[in-house]
Amino acid sequence: MKLPTRRAWIALAASLLAGLLSAPQALAQDYPSRPIRIIVPFAAGGGGDAIGRLVARKLGDQFKQSVIVENKPGASSIIATDLVAKSPPDGYTILLNVPLIVQTVSLFNKLPYDPMTDLTPLTLLGSTHVLLAVSTARVSATTMKEFVEQARQKPKEYSYASIGPGSTGHLLGFALNEANRLDTLHIPYKGAAPATQALLAGEVASVFLDYITLKPHVDAGKVRLLAITGTERSPQTPTVPTLAELGYAGFDSGSWAGLFVPARTPAPVLKRLEDALARVLTDPEYLDTMTGYGYKIDVLTQPKFAAMVRSEYTRWNDLIKKAGIKLE
Repeated sequence: MKLPTRRAWIALAASLLAGLLSAPQALAQDYPSRPIRIIVPFAAGGGGDAIGRLVARKLGDQFKQSVIVENKPGASSIIATDLVAKSPPDGYTILLNVPLIVQTVSLFNKLPYDPMTDLTPLTLLGSTHVLLAVSTARVSATTMKEFVEQARQKPKEYSYASIGPGSTGHLLGFALNEANRLDTLHIPYKGAAPATQALLAGEVASVFLDYITLKPHVDAGKVRLLAITGTERSPQTPTVPTLAELGYAGFDSGSWAGLFVPARTPAPVLKRLEDALARVLTDPEYLDTMTGYGYKIDVLTQPKFAAMVRSEYTRWNDLIKKAGIKLE
């Protein structure tokens, strides 16, 4: 039997290498060839769900392919994040998440995934202020000062809701307790929709949430806005003072929403998604809708959004450690 010559071996190796190099390009050209899922870690009806459905519709229009939103609420977004982290890295399963994705790392002793290595940040969808809202059915206070005085007198009647343990709303509520030496009880829910329903029903006195979720209930007179995070007032709520101007330090942080995919998703697929989402972020309808929701849109490249997520991880980790909050 005649053995292949050295030249034949080189030709075979070159052919195999060319095949390997061309495979991701072929994958990107065919992508997407079937429906894409956007996993939302909150119950239907809240702000995150509304953003997810808007993005899904806009991506579907571009790709001429179905983009489906699946709600997987619970466990401070851990259930949904774990599902995506362990999904095939092919671009067909995308996670929508908020700062919870990095907050949970410091809050829980052990996660079934590492968000910093098992997921790749894809795109920032928008950033927003967070508003302190009270139930008009339960709270008569019309100013922050009145609210604090009432909560101090009857702390057991002034519990506050959040979208989950360790969420931005939970941490802001904790910080508000600390700043005013209050002892109001935190009650977590599986997303903005059930937390808001609890507020409307008077089951809780207050909540920190985004404008998109609160607006219809403010308009209906069932919810009253007392304060907002950030360094300046929001154009959507110009009469609502910032916590900073009311004398509260450390409430500059707002919230944001972004998309993530499993780590090791091929670079050509990432680029295809990044380019499509950049067009979504500059789409007039998307801009108008998100602005109406109270969101600011900044188009970041994938590396810049990844850097932002790392920075958010460090910032929240420091704040959580300082607050001494730990969850089981």
